[in-house]
Parts: sequence; structure tokens; C-alpha cells
Amino acid sequence: MDPRRGDRDAGAEPRPSPDVPAGDPRPLDITTADGVALSALAYGPQDAAVAIVFGHGFTGSQRNPKVVELARALAARGFGVYTADFRGHGASAGRSTFGEQEVHDMEAVVALGRARHGRIVTVGASMGAFVALRHVGLGGKVDGVVAISSPAFSTVPRMPRARLLARLVRSERGRRLLARQGTRVDPFAPVSVAPIELAAVIATTPVAIVHGGRDRYVPLSDAQALHERLGSPRRLVVLPDFGHGEAGFSRDFADVLERIIHELLGGFPAPDTEPPAR
Repeated sequence: MDPRRGDRDAGAEPRPSPDVPAGDPRPLDITTADGVALSALAYGPQDAAVAIVFGHGFTGSQRNPKVVELARALAARGFGVYTADFRGHGASAGRSTFGEQEVHDMEAVVALGRARHGRIVTVGASMGAFVALRHVGLGGKVDGVVAISSPAFSTVPRMPRARLLARLVRSERGRRLLARQGTRVDPFAPVSVAPIELAAVIATTPVAIVHGGRDRYVPLSDAQALHERLGSPRRLVVLPDFGHGEAGFSRDFADVLERIIHELLGGFPAPDTEPPAR
């Protein structure tokens, strides 16, 4: 089986009804190829045909209630779901490198999922989306990517809120402040290569670029630039009332995400049951 495309027959297997409880997440201890210990969680059926690997945004965590709610909702729909704290965040070791070395974190979780499931889709929010795109652009093998609120470039952000965050990570005082809030960071250095520069390689994997009309950190033009540069199969989804990253996750976002994943995988059967009650 080609791990990039997965087992096409796996998608034809019936999925459990979404009203089946997803159960408590199972803790995982994962070590990356460069030796960083990650805190991770697994939700949903361990033999699911399709698994989702989720990457959170900068200063975020897999314990964010909105991330937990989304993971549970997707697991209840029959997906395997894996979350992790990126290096320097939450309960994971190491220091954040702003998306540079975090590709190792993504690959470590993807490798675990690939050993258990027929197909893997990476879903990232903000920095997590940036990492998911870089991961496939640098050779990571998955069956689809959903990039939510992703920057396209590694240049200084143009929007005021993003500029404020950029000033924090560039100063020792700002990094101490971030550390007190739970995010340990390396001295700032731009990533070696941004998603827009990797588009030709990324384009071999089905990608959905999701962006919010109310994003105050990353301009819609970044999403449009990525969409334009990527080849087919790719899709641009603009949600007018969506904000930035995990902050935009609403109670019905799992429905939106599930539909996008079905489209990316192609031929994976749509659900024939209603979403779980909230």
C-alpha cells in the first residue's frame, strides 16, 4: 500500500454511527526524530479507516477546549483523531521554532497514525496549518491536508495583531512573557522555506485551504496566493464569519471539516446519519 494515498478500499468500510460515544482520549508518549518528547492524545476507534492528525496554533495546546470538542466530535463520526502539543507548548518538551522544526513533531504523530490506519489527513490551525503544509512540502506522506488560517510566507506579518506577536518573539522580554503563559520559544529565526515556496511539491497531495473572513492575523490574500500556486487537487474555502485558527471553531465546524475531508479523499462515503447532539 502506498502510504501517501492509502488503501482506497478502506474508505468503503461502514463507519459507526456518530451517536456512539467517542470515549476518553488515550494518552500517548511520542519522541520525534530529533529527540523531543511530545505529549499526545488519541481519540476515537483505533481501527478507523481514516485518521486525522491535528496541529494547533502558536501559543495553543491540544488541551484547548475548542480543540478537545472538535476532536471528540470527529471521533464520534468514526475518525481516529490524534492531537499533540507542539514542542515548547503545553506538556511537550523542547522550545518552539515557529514552524521550522515542528515538522518533526507532525511527522512523529503521522507515523504513529500511518501504522494503524488506512489513510491519514493532517489538519492544522494557524501555525499548525503552516507546519502541515511544510510537512508535505518537505516529503511527508499523507492523503490530504486541511490548512486553516495558514500564513503563506515567512516574512514579517502585515496585520497589526500579528505584528504585535512578532515583536514579542523577537525580544528577550517578550519571550519571557510567553514562557510565563506556557509557550517556551527559541530566539526568533524565520523558517528556512515557507509553504508558498514549496507549492510545487505540496501540490502532489490534495489540499484544502480554509480561511476566515474575520481573520485578524493572516490576510485572506495569503490563502488566495496558496490556492493559486497549488495545482489540482486543491480547494479554497472562505468562511465569512470565521475568525482565526482555533478561535474560529464553532459547534458546527466538525460538520464543515468532515465534508472537506470527504471531498479531499474522494470516494470516501458521506455519512448517512445526523451529526451528534450537542
